[in-house]
Amino acid sequence: MFFKTKVKSKKISDKQQEEFQNILSFAKTIIETSQERNPGKHPIHEVIHILGNKIRSDYMVRLLKVKDESDLSSFVPPKMFESNQIFSLEGEKFYDLITKKKETRYASLNKDTVIPWAWKRERLSNVLLNIGPDRPYGDWKQDKLNHKLQLWLPLGLYWVWGGNHSISVGILQGKGTISTSDIYDISNIYNYVTCDGRHYIRKFDQ
Repeated sequence: MFFKTKVKSKKISDKQQEEFQNILSFAKTIIETSQERNPGKHPIHEVIHILGNKIRSDYMVRLLKVKDESDLSSFVPPKMFESNQIFSLEGEKFYDLITKKKETRYASLNKDTVIPWAWKRERLSNVLLNIGPDRPYGDWKQDKLNHKLQLWLPLGLYWVWGGNHSISVGILQGKGTISTSDIYDISNIYNYVTCDGRHYIRKFDQ
């Protein structure tokens, strides 16, 4: 997905639009029906986890299919919301509109929605061959110098900023936790951006 502009735009198909609306309808039902009052345990996070699992699985399969990794586009936050992209008529950008939280969270690679972008075939094969029980590097463990996550609340999405390949293996093996203090509440962004299932659209452009 990317910001819709007059120059760079692809028409969203009827099928894509229908699928997108079906997802939104399902999520709305979960949100409105649930009696859960603890935001961190709300079942909507399990719906987000379903979608996150598909994204990272699809991307890993794409990496296996290509010879030239440069053919793969990134879905990490810098590509979703470019740092110089203006969000408001006042000239505010993404990091002007979100709130940094002063806390530490621990992401479970088995349960939480952690989204890595494994972008190099050789690196992925190396960690697959070496990390794990009875393999040269042993069991998966957090590398505090290399493994970096950014958490977006209230979505509960952990974006991987460092250690994409080894974190991917941790997810595949269903083991390990990673700590992060790089946490943002992005709720305010919804006041400035909508989505049609393919593009993010600035409201002041509509």
